[in-house]
Amino acid sequence: MNKLFCLCLALVILGACNNPDSPKQSFVAVSGIDSSIKPGNDFFRYVNGRWYDTAKIADDQTGVGSYSFLNIPQKQLLQNILDSVSKMQHTPGSIEQKVGDFYASGMDTVTINQRGYQPIQPILARIDAISDVPSLIKFVAIELKTGNHSIIGFGISPDNKNSGINIAHVYQAGIGLPDRDYYFKTDSPTISIQQAYKKYISTLFQLTGSDLAAATKNVDIVYGIEKQIAASHKTNIELRDINANYNKTAVASIGKTQPNMGWETVLANLDAKTDSVDMAQSAYYDKVNALLKSIPINDWKIYLKARTMSSYAEELSKSFMDASFEFSKLLSGQAIQKSRRQIMTQNVDNYLGQALGQLYVKRYFNEDAKKRVKSKAAGIGQGSLSVIWKVVHGSTTSSTEAGTVPRRTYN
Repeated sequence: MNKLFCLCLALVILGACNNPDSPKQSFVAVSGIDSSIKPGNDFFRYVNGRWYDTAKIADDQTGVGSYSFLNIPQKQLLQNILDSVSKMQHTPGSIEQKVGDFYASGMDTVTINQRGYQPIQPILARIDAISDVPSLIKFVAIELKTGNHSIIGFGISPDNKNSGINIAHVYQAGIGLPDRDYYFKTDSPTISIQQAYKKYISTLFQLTGSDLAAATKNVDIVYGIEKQIAASHKTNIELRDINANYNKTAVASIGKTQPNMGWETVLANLDAKTDSVDMAQSAYYDKVNALLKSIPINDWKIYLKARTMSSYAEELSKSFMDASFEFSKLLSGQAIQKSRRQIMTQNVDNYLGQALGQLYVKRYFNEDAKKRVKSKAAGIGQGSLSVIWKVVHGSTTSSTEAGTVPRRTYN
């Protein structure tokens, strides 16, 4: 089949070359090419050098490239929609009402700043009520469902060895810095990040009522727990080994080897009915299982408060948002915070993306736009490719018309 396809392709190309009516091809001058550099010496600079030397990253962005050129204008269109629907009255229950109210609530910075950390006080109170390891694990599992992550990483996705089914996966978690190496490297940039992280956690405790001395003590406890947890983490290089990070195990089995984790209770609180899980990094959970007994429960409660405050910092008052940004900008390189409109546009897109998409289509993709797209799409699959299809498959129907071309999806 491959030989036949290549032969047909060669015949089509040869025919095109011999056709006096076929347009002559010419090389296209690419302005970005740096001809002063030999491509064999430094191909990256030959192709990208001029762009690399002149491209500028906007102060409120973390990078620049073709995607940002498309994405940023599109975000502006979404902002236009949200600014409009949030200022109008809509039928209760309509998409416009839901999207508009969500956006407007996030734009009400006066109320948000007045409330301080009041929205998370019930969660902090539940942490105070933790009395033992089982109640701690129950809290962790319940909070997972709302996106408040701590010592358990959990998700549902295809089985690595059988993509036809979805299974439960648990993976290493529990740290506030990007990966384990940030806790153990001793170079000056890493130390600066460690210090900034500790300052951030201290600020969160002070914003929720602790004095400086108590906040400093709490930071030592939190960072100490995270460093012990990080020691059991696999490195980024180790995480690349797909087979080594696949450990499908019976729930009954890990219930015996990691009794403190209470896996059956965890899965029940997550509404996950399964008899097995892929324990991607089992050494991590072995370590946490031991730490649940060796670390005092009160220290765990301080740790959980730090994780909770960090999880919600960007949704709370300006003081929390500023503290979060001051730390994160060291990791991201972003110079200034995004505007409130940008933040809320992204939040609506994240949480109500399907609804916002309908409003986008209604406003910016009208019937005329549909006709233009369909007109362009009608020509796809014609010409040489359709000829090849017919020769190879002995059919008068093109691949596009038949709808039999296999599709590849990308994550």
